[in-house]
Amino acid sequence: MTEYTPDGQWFRSLDVEDRARKIVSDMTLDEKTDLVTGDLNFQYGFYNAAIERLGIPELTMADGPPGVRINNGAVHGGMATALPAPIALAASWNPDLARLFGDVVGHETRASNHNVYLGPAVDIARLANGGRAFESSGEDPLLSARISIAEIEAIQAHAVQACLKHYCVNNQEQERSSVDVQIDEQALREIYLRPFETVIAQSGLASLMGAFNKINGTFSCEHPLILKDILRGEWGFKGWVMSDYGATHSTVPSALAGLDQEQPAGAHYGGMLKRAVENGDVPMEVLDEMCRRILRPTVGLGVLDRALEISDMQTEAHRPVARVVAEEGTVLLKNRDGFLPVDPQRVSSVLVVGVDADTVCAAGGGSGKVRPAHEVSLLAGVAARLGPTAKVSFAQGCDPISAADLLPGPQSIPSGFFRVPGTDRAGLKASLWTNTDFWSDPHSVIEMPQVALNLGFFNYPGFGAASSRYPTIPNEISGRSSVRFEAQLHVPVSGTYQLGLTLLGSARIWLDGELVMDFRYHGKDRSGGAFGSGVISFADDDVLSPNLADAIGFGHATADLSLSETNDIPPTQMFSPASGGGEGSSDTDTTEVSLELESRPEGHSLRIDYAADAPQQGDLSGAQIRLWWRTPQALVPPLLAEAVSRAKGVDLVIAVVRGYESEHMDRPSLDLPNGQSEMLQALAKVNPNLIVVTMVGGPVDMRGWEDDVPAILHAWYAGQEQGSALAALIFGDANPSGKLPMTFPVSQAKTPIQTLRQYPGVDGKVWYDESINIGYAGYEALGITPRFPFGFGLSYTSFAYRDLEVNDQGDRVDLRVTIENTGPRAGAETVQLYAVLNYPSGPRKRLVDFCKVGLEPGESRVVTLSIRKSSAERPLDLWTPGKGWQQAPGEIGLLIGASVQDIRLTTQLAPR
Repeated sequence: MTEYTPDGQWFRSLDVEDRARKIVSDMTLDEKTDLVTGDLNFQYGFYNAAIERLGIPELTMADGPPGVRINNGAVHGGMATALPAPIALAASWNPDLARLFGDVVGHETRASNHNVYLGPAVDIARLANGGRAFESSGEDPLLSARISIAEIEAIQAHAVQACLKHYCVNNQEQERSSVDVQIDEQALREIYLRPFETVIAQSGLASLMGAFNKINGTFSCEHPLILKDILRGEWGFKGWVMSDYGATHSTVPSALAGLDQEQPAGAHYGGMLKRAVENGDVPMEVLDEMCRRILRPTVGLGVLDRALEISDMQTEAHRPVARVVAEEGTVLLKNRDGFLPVDPQRVSSVLVVGVDADTVCAAGGGSGKVRPAHEVSLLAGVAARLGPTAKVSFAQGCDPISAADLLPGPQSIPSGFFRVPGTDRAGLKASLWTNTDFWSDPHSVIEMPQVALNLGFFNYPGFGAASSRYPTIPNEISGRSSVRFEAQLHVPVSGTYQLGLTLLGSARIWLDGELVMDFRYHGKDRSGGAFGSGVISFADDDVLSPNLADAIGFGHATADLSLSETNDIPPTQMFSPASGGGEGSSDTDTTEVSLELESRPEGHSLRIDYAADAPQQGDLSGAQIRLWWRTPQALVPPLLAEAVSRAKGVDLVIAVVRGYESEHMDRPSLDLPNGQSEMLQALAKVNPNLIVVTMVGGPVDMRGWEDDVPAILHAWYAGQEQGSALAALIFGDANPSGKLPMTFPVSQAKTPIQTLRQYPGVDGKVWYDESINIGYAGYEALGITPRFPFGFGLSYTSFAYRDLEVNDQGDRVDLRVTIENTGPRAGAETVQLYAVLNYPSGPRKRLVDFCKVGLEPGESRVVTLSIRKSSAERPLDLWTPGKGWQQAPGEIGLLIGASVQDIRLTTQLAPR
């Protein structure tokens, strides 16, 4: 038998094609349908069983893309190198670094007994608040493609099949399983399909993952235009397409359209596909080609001939890669008066503030969550860098961040205003039941810092990305459940308080033994019908028998409804759902009651009975509740008061703030959760030497504190070596070189997505009304000034651009430019080339090339930027319905600069 080593050109190999055809010719119908049908395997998640008779190995699939998520805890302890989020890799603008990233991923995929890697992702970051923006490479098709190509080639060199996702226009988590994207042909081709087309044309990509959503009325995984006409017909893709988890909705339509493998468990393939073939609804040749598409890269990349095994992960050797990605991906957004870098010799005391500044748990959640093999927190990194002569201390500053912070509405009441009954500890006692009516004894009793739950999907083992200080909620409580919260509520001042809930389900609140709120779920089902109508009143000691609540129906709220106050979010988005009924959606209600409370030493006894009893609540959408208040005057939470007090007497304060992002839902706004903006404002007032590190997968609203701080580093989710990398940047051992791969707006109201139709959609549809006016081109076309433009990033040095030369060779245009480091430090600059293309509606910029160059102080170098007009990147092409791709008409402007707005040199290409 011929053994095949990994071959990046497998799709052109006649030997590979012959071998794939021979295997298929020897397969029985049952074996063929087995190959195209995924199995539910909890060691891997995505999985396909072996066909031992023919030597076809099992396809063991590892989630990504910020490293390898090992589902089986018995393999290397479930740990791998937790690389920075892919958006941080994209912010490096460095394909060579992406190749190192992919090399780590490829090795560790193989070493952990996997042979298919579910990544990278080239979904365009259409939304500023997108839940999976951290998994993407940003908003630009060319940057996304180039980073992904380098990573894929390195992954597949390890006899691992890469799986590019999510094909296609998978740009929101809101109703992700069913949302119908209404998109015009030009936007589809020029923005959302372009990175897929480029990757397929310029790499030996093995596989794609079909998306959940519909496209103009047809599900992605059964869309003939997307899967057959474009992917196979126009692009000539020879590999295979698997569905996302449960994204297959049919048997015959999906098979005929070009879906090759259903994941998981054969709800539509397996026996149903076998019967469809036997009945003639799916021709045998179609099934044979589905099998061949899976087998071609399996053969050509060496997967067929290389046995699976568990081997040395080499995680120690991979630590430098994780660190350099964190260094190069961090973007210096602000550096007033050269505040950074800090001279370590002039610092004797540092306070590191942030609920997760002493861990590395700030990371994206969901299937992309990687359990780190090693950890260097920012606190540890700063302490190690400064050594024993400096005093480095820590303050928490705020309560733990969790998936509950993705619920819309005001933020949770801080823990410091509660006391666990019978103790002096901050927080609440929470009794947890696995039923919705508090039947029998509770399953478990824990202490919680706040009334803050968002379970279901987010409580799946290994999926959550909450702060390490957030309590572990038993998995049995994830779905339909009930919780009783008990505490002493302490109010610092007497007056009128608005006590409110954001919740999905039903709740009652007692204060000092008096029932003050009785709220019953009163939402609508997906067809618009109301659930029940009667108000249920029952006493404090009522116990309902199992299922009685379902039998008597659901009532309406007895407290007034109230809108939340959200920073500058359009009315259409103020209560855009974040999570709940079905995947990535929400039917949360907001209710509040006005109370007169007095400050007293013993506080007020508080009890909340909450039931996750809405009909749509279950395994994916479990308990969702937050308790919040409006106070008669501003109150300072004790955790913040402690941090502020300790910040007054130190030389330097480093504050780390973070978000919570995950598949299954989008962020409700760009605000930092759980009072972190107020924390930064308070710290800035008492210590002017404040560095802010933002660990968020996308932009944040900075308006409340940006003007008061001298330095801001946006580190995204910086992975397991974040402490070492950030300490090196802060104290000048490394020079920031990251550039934004997505535009950062002033606020969520000031983006190209401005209507309910555009997001989250209406009646199950979302309209891409902005068409091609998305990303940096959209900001300019719509006259929206961003806070930080695409491609922006500061350095500790400066760079001059000069001596532009243009060599137009027809199909290829080369631009030579001299870049000089005119500052005092070594550094790297990303030189960006934009073309100004003439659309019928006006000119628009498009990134067409870039180059990252490292220079010593005073050093200059000539770099070459190129445009190849016939390239699959389609640098100068416009899509016209009925005509297809055509080069943009008229004179084409060429702009060279340090960002899309910081243009240093210009020239033109004459029309041809």
